[in-house]
Amino acid sequence: MHLDDILKLDIKLLVAFVTIMEEGSVSRAAERLGVTQPALSKSLQRLRDLFKDSLFTRQAYGLSPTARASELHDLIQPILNSLSELMSPNSLDLKNLDRRFKLRVDEGDLENFIEPLLASLQYQAPGMRLSISSWGDSHLDELVSGNVDLGIMRINDTPGNVRSKLIGYMEACIILSEAHPLYHKEELTVTELLSHKVVTHHLRNNRNSTFSKTEQKLKQQGHCIQPDLETDSLMVAMQAVKRGMALVTSRSIGDLFLQIMCEKAHFYPVKLLPIPKEVLELDEYSGRHPIHIFWHERFNNDLAHRWLREQIIYFMRESPWMHPPV
Repeated sequence: MHLDDILKLDIKLLVAFVTIMEEGSVSRAAERLGVTQPALSKSLQRLRDLFKDSLFTRQAYGLSPTARASELHDLIQPILNSLSELMSPNSLDLKNLDRRFKLRVDEGDLENFIEPLLASLQYQAPGMRLSISSWGDSHLDELVSGNVDLGIMRINDTPGNVRSKLIGYMEACIILSEAHPLYHKEELTVTELLSHKVVTHHLRNNRNSTFSKTEQKLKQQGHCIQPDLETDSLMVAMQAVKRGMALVTSRSIGDLFLQIMCEKAHFYPVKLLPIPKEVLELDEYSGRHPIHIFWHERFNNDLAHRWLREQIIYFMRESPWMHPPV
């Protein structure tokens, strides 16, 4: 059958044909379909013209299908079944889901949800696999290209085809060890902080960062924000703090850092200090920066994708370091 012939097919005609086959009567088929008998008789005539066969012959007990009709029924029924499945609501079978998701999230944000998420996957979706790594320089390009399924970041602007949802707000902190010259102080000024070596952990300075405006204001006041060391490695940050550098990082990493240091032998005592007040006064978020989760539009109605991102959002909002959205 050529394309022109296919275009002549009407789903309603196929439904009418199968119903007549099942009922063996035009009148009973018409009643079942909620149409008049003359209307269904016209549909039957169209079918006969289309397939160039009488399709049914009249018998004392009703209509009897021809050999061609029986052959067509075996071909048409699977098509209607497939169309029925096509229109059925999607369902998600987590237990049998076999799928890999790629996530881009920095360590400070990952600490908010990874433990309960892994427990949830173990019991609810044991076949789901994760690939998790930190953000590179490409930022949201990997989401747009389809190389990444989900991302979590502190940025404001996103492309039109990338969806986002505000999870909540997080704050940063300063970590000092006893090796730092200002360890004895309970809070620092910006000048004091920058007068000694500083290391940052997963704090990105770019034009889309939520901290970029605050950084510009600090520069106008003569404060040059240039860390002596930038790292995505917690081990590197630990060694820098051990050698007297001030670590600026998220509060979640700060608490994790304290926990690790308390258990680590032969390490200087460490403590957490708040971000300098001058920074908070200039910051449009007053130190609590918004955390968003991002995904491409193509995954918006993907049930497995939606389940995963809703799990992450829930666990992050339950985290002790996350301030809920207003």
